[in-house]
Parts: sequence; structure tokens; C-alpha cells
Amino acid sequence: MKRLARLAEQEGIVLLHENEKEIYGDNGERRLEILQACDSPKVRAAFDPANFVQCGVRPMTEAFPLVKDYIAYFHIKDALMESGKVVPAGEGDGELEAMIAEVKRQGYNGFLSLEPHLSAAETFQGFSGPELFVVAVRALKKPLTEAGIEWN
Repeated sequence: MKRLARLAEQEGIVLLHENEKEIYGDNGERRLEILQACDSPKVRAAFDPANFVQCGVRPMTEAFPLVKDYIAYFHIKDALMESGKVVPAGEGDGELEAMIAEVKRQGYNGFLSLEPHLSAAETFQGFSGPELFVVAVRALKKPLTEAGIEWN
């Protein structure tokens, strides 16, 4: 990772580490270890609440405080703690409302990557299809609207 960080610095690009389940950086502590070891502004974090939930981690309560200074953008996906099942944003244990409140508090001006995986969610892959993607978009728009956050 340090080698990749140095290459990114040389090339002027930013690498994003996602907290994918079943990898070393799947929880807040190990993810922080990776990001600190790289010690580079060119290695940042993509924050995926559902992946934390599927690893038994409460995203905003437990992981966010550790890695907040490294987050470059947010994947939007939610899951149930008990089963790991992926559900529309806001219907699981991903603490989406707290995440949206934090995004608003920060004045975040980036993008949210919608990654619903509502039809199939496997390690390193997922699928929603057109109909379920519409469900996912509506699920995300609701809390954004309630928080007074505009989107394009």
C-alpha cells in the first residue's frame, strides 16, 4: 500500500480504499492502520456503511470517528446487522440519518455513490437491476430531502 501511495503521489492521482467486507481493512481499527501506514494525502477512504454493518461494526458510532479525516466520498448501501442482508438505504443498521447529518454538518460538496446491491450481494459483487435501482434512489432521496440537502 505504501508503494501504491508513492506511485499515486508521483502520478498526481488519489487512490480510494473501500471498507469492503472480508478484507483486512473491513473495520475501523484496521482501516485506520492502513491509512496511517500509507501516510499520504493521495490515499483516502470511501465510506460504505453496509460493509461495516456486515462486519458487525456500527458505521457512524464505531468506525466513522476513527477514519473521518480520511474520507473522500461515501458509498450508499445499507444492511441489517442481524443477517447482513442488504436493504434500501435507511432501512437497515447503517446509521444513514447520522451519516447524512454529518455530511451536511461538514458542508460536504462531493458525491454519494449509490451502490444498492438489492437483488444480489456477494463478496466483491452485487446487482440491483433497473427496478430495484429506482427503489434505491427513492430510499436515498427521502432522507436527503428531510435533511434539506439538494442533489443534482
